[in-house]
Amino acid sequence: MEDKSSFLTFAFVTPITLISDFGADSMYVGLLKGSILKRMPEAQVVDLTHSVRKFDPVHAAFVLRAAVRSFPKGTVHIIAVNAVETPDHPHRIVKMHDQYFIGADTGVFQLMGAKQPEAVFDLSGVQTDEVLPTFPERAIFVPAATHLAKGGIPEMLGRPAALVTQAENVRPVIEGTALVGHVRHVDERGNCITDIDRALFKEAGRGRQFFVNMRRARSDIRRICTTYLEGTPGEPVAVFNSMGLLEIAICMGGSGTGYGGATELLGLKFGDPVRIEFESQGPEL
Repeated sequence: MEDKSSFLTFAFVTPITLISDFGADSMYVGLLKGSILKRMPEAQVVDLTHSVRKFDPVHAAFVLRAAVRSFPKGTVHIIAVNAVETPDHPHRIVKMHDQYFIGADTGVFQLMGAKQPEAVFDLSGVQTDEVLPTFPERAIFVPAATHLAKGGIPEMLGRPAALVTQAENVRPVIEGTALVGHVRHVDERGNCITDIDRALFKEAGRGRQFFVNMRRARSDIRRICTTYLEGTPGEPVAVFNSMGLLEIAICMGGSGTGYGGATELLGLKFGDPVRIEFESQGPEL
């Protein structure tokens, strides 16, 4: 007779992600997680990052846009960045990419991409036993997130609504024989992730020789590497990372390596332009 006790059944639990500008060691991260687990002990909580630039919806949107493809349908994202509600920045639940995003309408939803939301709701129907005007993420967003993660419908949390904050990303542009993007994220190693994706690079370059202008000619990058370890230790490298975005790094570099990161050695910082110069003529793909 087959011993059915030897087979384990695993039930899928909808993930709840957290993104904030609290800082990695902030006690508020722990308080949020505790509040989620109190309402939903089986919750699967994932930290996207707690190092978003303070009050910066552009940075938060970049991280969310990069992360969304890594999560299953139904995932609920709590956006704890500039989350206090005001008349100009009301709280919203937004459904995009078959996932839910809960936060203040600071422009973060529009900045996530060109795709129009599948649905938008206010949070007027959220039932909470906590009155915490300075911590709406815990008082309002957590009850909404756990309701959705349990399979609840957003119509139980609020009325259909609209987004009120207009925002538009500064996107990479082609200027003559150059492609100009911007640094949109600096990671813990000092690597600089840009908003230039592989498809746009190919479209702009059409197979021509190029260099990434690093302001000092000896630091210019003239090829795209497959990994961060190609090249000479301590020298700049460019790769298309796992998100398909151009990233500027230092071979074998980073904090504590003796070489430093791209932000330190090359002077790059969040928001800086990254310019790729192509030869005026070259082979067509």
